[in-house]
Amino acid sequence: MNKFKKCMALVLTAAMAFSLLAGCGGDGETQVATAGGNGGTSGQQLNLRAVGFGNNYDVQDMGWRWMMAECYEGLMRDVADENGDKFEFAGAESMDVSDDGLVYTFHLRENAKWSDGKPVTAHDYEYGWKRLLNPENAYDYASFIFNVVGAEEYYNGTGSVDDVAIKAVDDYTFEVTLKVADPTFQAKLVATPLYPTREDIAESAGDNWGKDWTLCVYNGPFAMTGLVEDNSMTWTKNEYYWNAENVKLDQINWYCVPENATAATMFDNGQLDVLDASGEYIAKYSQKAENGELQSMDVEYPGAGMLCFDHQNGGLSGLMKNVNIRKAISYSINREEMVSAVYGRYSAAYGLVSPAITLDGKSYRSQAGDIIKTEYDSYAGNSAKLKELFQKGLDELGVKTPMSDIKLTLLSYGSTTENQLEREYIQQSLQQNLGIKVELNTVGDYDMFMAKRDAFDFDIFISTWFSDYNDPLDFLNILTTGKYSSYGLYSNAEYDAMANSLTGVQDNAVRLETYKNMENKLLVEDCAVAPIYYADKHFYYQNWVQDFRTSSFGASQELYIAYVDGK
Repeated sequence: MNKFKKCMALVLTAAMAFSLLAGCGGDGETQVATAGGNGGTSGQQLNLRAVGFGNNYDVQDMGWRWMMAECYEGLMRDVADENGDKFEFAGAESMDVSDDGLVYTFHLRENAKWSDGKPVTAHDYEYGWKRLLNPENAYDYASFIFNVVGAEEYYNGTGSVDDVAIKAVDDYTFEVTLKVADPTFQAKLVATPLYPTREDIAESAGDNWGKDWTLCVYNGPFAMTGLVEDNSMTWTKNEYYWNAENVKLDQINWYCVPENATAATMFDNGQLDVLDASGEYIAKYSQKAENGELQSMDVEYPGAGMLCFDHQNGGLSGLMKNVNIRKAISYSINREEMVSAVYGRYSAAYGLVSPAITLDGKSYRSQAGDIIKTEYDSYAGNSAKLKELFQKGLDELGVKTPMSDIKLTLLSYGSTTENQLEREYIQQSLQQNLGIKVELNTVGDYDMFMAKRDAFDFDIFISTWFSDYNDPLDFLNILTTGKYSSYGLYSNAEYDAMANSLTGVQDNAVRLETYKNMENKLLVEDCAVAPIYYADKHFYYQNWVQDFRTSSFGASQELYIAYVDGK
């Protein structure tokens, strides 16, 4: 699944933001408490910012992950702090794995309940997982559990749901049988598609399931109780949550604030309690944190930004099928300068897999090294060598057009300052280093961007990937043949064979070597994409916020143990 999220949000100015937000309600929607304090309601509250609100409440469809992981809960939960991520039991209180690694038996919490007071049972997990596989639903994440006995056959229409080895042994025992042992299986258990779903609720909702939040029930620490679209959202404590006595917050108020400047002003005024900062605000708030005015948490995040090429048709120019041309483009971009000047955050990427991804308890990136760095360094900053590499590609294609007459099209969207700086930096880098022309085709919104991308109306475009589970394979799989159409349709049989060779392999040393070989094939030999940056998170929060946590694979802000003290 492409991890872009559409933001259909109001652009609020700092002066009017809270006059709009404080009085939201009506038309059957829960009144949102007055922002910036406990006015309007009593008890523990946090006020938070979202860039945009989603509109998908179906966990099997991956839905709205940053919200799903707080209002819902799966078998396990992923939580991170300054020391990194850790998995902990959530809906399950224990797990047994057979000696051959094939049979997983989950023992569920008997005190877990939905927000309407009904128990969360193994039947809810069985229904949710089989719903994920139902071919009529065509969920993108069905492949997550194709390794379950009978799963892929059912999804492909060659088998029956009765043959799928996912079953509720009893109300509180959930059993899953795999075809082959899979070291990535446990890492997937925190992903929302593997959350439980109530059959009675989903079936009665019919086509409205996942679209109408008022039809939902929740099994997480919070429940969504109010929404004013593109404006504000309210969560309240789920009193039926199995660990409710340790959930200290009574209410969380979310506000849709697309513009960083507006959000920063609100944060400065104490109207927001937490801010995920970027750009110039990182330096500003880091200094405040050093002075003791704020708290901060900087964490690596399992995402990467990359430049993608049209492998299907060679792009509008017809040139993108040549590896030397793709390399000349890639190596023309100064990653270190770009992350500093354009983003004011992130780290320069010389591989595809984020440093936040671990293997055998250690960062995969630290074990695999910087895959393209040596070759990149031999070209970077040397316009003559870069032009020579580009010309070599033209010669291989039999193109006689002078480089000064070559025109490439960079497809992009977004109107923020960062969006504009990003595309202009790439445009200027390629024009200055290669002496070619780069035309910017900037469209108004993501739907238009997808339409042009899927019509291959580009040479290059910028994309991102944010991993769904903690294993290098979730990055490397996105470029296997037919996996996604969102990365230029790269296809290489040798690369696919390496990915397939990992099936059933549990030896991490073998997996590490295969992953390194895949990255080398992908980036050094083929330059299938040009990695630009590795993502991160820079959270700043008021001194009255206590026990704040984040997550790399679940909710971006884990709030189930947070509380306010001293406000």
